[in-house]
Amino acid sequence: MSVEIGKRLVGALTVGALTGTALGVVAPAAATSAALTYTCTSPGFTGPKQFTMVADTDAPGRIAFGETIAPTATGTVTVPEDVTAVFRDGLMAKRVDGRADVAATVDDVVRPWSLAIPQTNVPPNGTLTLEGTGSAGTFTGAKVGTVYDIAVGNFNATLNFYSANGSPSAPSTTVTCVLNPGQTAAVDTIRVVKDGTATSVKAPDINRGGLARAKVKVVSDHGKTPKGKVKAILLRSGNKLLSKKVGLRDGRVKVKLVRLGRAGDYTVKVKYLGHRNFKRSNAKDTFTVG
Repeated sequence: MSVEIGKRLVGALTVGALTGTALGVVAPAAATSAALTYTCTSPGFTGPKQFTMVADTDAPGRIAFGETIAPTATGTVTVPEDVTAVFRDGLMAKRVDGRADVAATVDDVVRPWSLAIPQTNVPPNGTLTLEGTGSAGTFTGAKVGTVYDIAVGNFNATLNFYSANGSPSAPSTTVTCVLNPGQTAAVDTIRVVKDGTATSVKAPDINRGGLARAKVKVVSDHGKTPKGKVKAILLRSGNKLLSKKVGLRDGRVKVKLVRLGRAGDYTVKVKYLGHRNFKRSNAKDTFTVG
């Protein structure tokens, strides 16, 4: 899945949402969800059961303008003790694996994901913990200042059961889990920030009376072409002789400074003044008038 982050993300990035929505979805960066409670049903259950899930992603708290990320989603589900006992003693399962069918949402549009649950030993007593992981999609930062909230909702899990020798001990089953109401299911928050830049400048040596020039180039950290202006400052022995602002074109500009009749060494300092999508950066070069 490829999604341009120019919209608010509200969905399941774990053993996630198949249907339903969560309450307020604001989470600090690098957070996890609370231990969310779910009402789960399956043909093999004697009635509805209460599962819990802790959701997480490795999405960063910030993404730069033009940057693309492909975070991994994780959901850690705790199967209650009585259901675990059925798996162990009723289905004679020594190990369990499976898949979680996820319906993440972007602007309320469901975009299904699939998270793999590796083979996990069924404990001799107590609860069973299953962890599913998979792709949370591909995202590209499109607008600086936008905040994207990641949350979870309902999930379906298809589980397979194995005996000690690796053969199936029972038919596969599907568990359908609905997020209990009244919970805040926030997981992570991503903020789009300005991209970093690097400025370079080259000023060639000239003869006395020649026109001092400088070639300036500004590039961004993530491949987008910076826009805006640069300020070029001409100095001799630390004293400012000239200051000039010029606009970039395709991230470059040739700056014409001034004719110089005095021999010696000169410095050109260039400041990229930044843009709504790009951070500032500086560079300098020296040249000789002979």
